[in-house]
Amino acid sequence: MRREQKLLLAFCALVFIPVGIVWFVAWPLIHAWKFPPVTEGKIVAPVSRDLSATEVQDINLWLQSHTTAWGPSGEQPPAKGQVILRMNNADNHPVIISIWKHKHQADIVGVQLEDNGPYRMNAFEDASLTALQPAELQPHG
Repeated sequence: MRREQKLLLAFCALVFIPVGIVWFVAWPLIHAWKFPPVTEGKIVAPVSRDLSATEVQDINLWLQSHTTAWGPSGEQPPAKGQVILRMNNADNHPVIISIWKHKHQADIVGVQLEDNGPYRMNAFEDASLTALQPAELQPHG
């Protein structure tokens, strides 16, 4: 291999490897994530009950309007979420939503599209999470 070819190869490696890494990290954050429309669901924690049709519709609307800024697949939470919603779409595939509540900072929402699957996470303020928290789970002012 001639010297010019080696320099060209080194230049390509110096340019394309960092660009590839940045793109791999940035793509999940800027690419919209298409959630399957949910048709039924239940609260798993901290209480256990089926959700009403109105609650399912509110959660579905929330999911469909929050499709960007989710982290990369595979994030690992430190513990189980304080609020866990198990939703299903028309094909009975799960959409599991976990919420980790924090007193003086944004709450974290994690979504899994399969049982024990990888999480994708995002941070939200309390006010934007009202649709994900049925009345008995709402923070009291």
